[in-house]
Amino acid sequence: MTAALEISGLVKTYRSVFGRPRAAIDGLQMVVEPGQIHGFLGPNGSGKSTTLKTLLGLLRADEGHMSILGQPVPRHQAQVAPRVGAIVEAPAFFGNFTGYKTLSLLAKAGGVPKQRIGIVLDQVGLSDRAEDHVRSYSLGMRQRLAVASALLKDPELLILDEPNNGLDPAGIREMRDLLRTQADRGMTVVISSHILAEIQQICDSVTIISRGRTVAAGAVSDVLAVADKGAYRVRVDDHQRAAQILIEAGADVSVAGDHLVVHDLADAAWVSHALGVNGLWVRELAPVAQLEDAFLTLTGGGPRRGAFRPVDDSDWSEEEQQV
Repeated sequence: MTAALEISGLVKTYRSVFGRPRAAIDGLQMVVEPGQIHGFLGPNGSGKSTTLKTLLGLLRADEGHMSILGQPVPRHQAQVAPRVGAIVEAPAFFGNFTGYKTLSLLAKAGGVPKQRIGIVLDQVGLSDRAEDHVRSYSLGMRQRLAVASALLKDPELLILDEPNNGLDPAGIREMRDLLRTQADRGMTVVISSHILAEIQQICDSVTIISRGRTVAAGAVSDVLAVADKGAYRVRVDDHQRAAQILIEAGADVSVAGDHLVVHDLADAAWVSHALGVNGLWVRELAPVAQLEDAFLTLTGGGPRRGAFRPVDDSDWSEEEQQV
């Protein structure tokens, strides 16, 4: 089966304001299979936006191969563009236009049937605000409008940069349901996001990059295995007493709010036995490996731990001179 999106050996180098060549993307690899929801993750300045802009023909790569829906790009960018919907970074809209007029102009420019406007407004939950001026929209509503604009063409591939930006918890859930519905219809969705818990919940697969290089890729469950250090979350009626019992038995235990975390545990059944013989019954015993743990492990902890100097767009001159 042809990949919906494929990147191999991608390189993009800029010259900084000090004249030194810096690689924003350094041999990046990425494959997204059709019908998947794929998470694209990396610390700030790791090259995510540069990668997406290069893929969409907004920047020119120095080296590498890219293809969208089986067509090499940028050579066949014009042919695949009608089949791709995308928002990269925060889109700008005219504040004195209504949401409906904004989408109407975009539909006309893209040769999209007018009937699609009402459909996408309903999908993103903006039908009741369609005739309001965009300047009256909240940040979350503007984000919904951006997603609606990307859905206008009913694309085969949808690329979204931080789609949950500005959304409240209810809006995030609605966006999750919308994207899952599109994927169930056969659309391929690529999400670049910093909300790792949401990525873990919605995505089928992920690519994690650091300093412009791919450090992990594959099914979410496979990437999570990187962070699985034998830590388990334990909930019982009396977690203070449970912690004392497990510590006395030789376990490495930490108390976290209303539960315990038992570390470096080779056999989870041991916890149930150790507490059961002391009259405490386990209500929850679950591994605590999270995508955030894998992310920090694979990227060296990110900027907070100072493991690397991330590429930052502010390092480049305004001209972004290519080497």
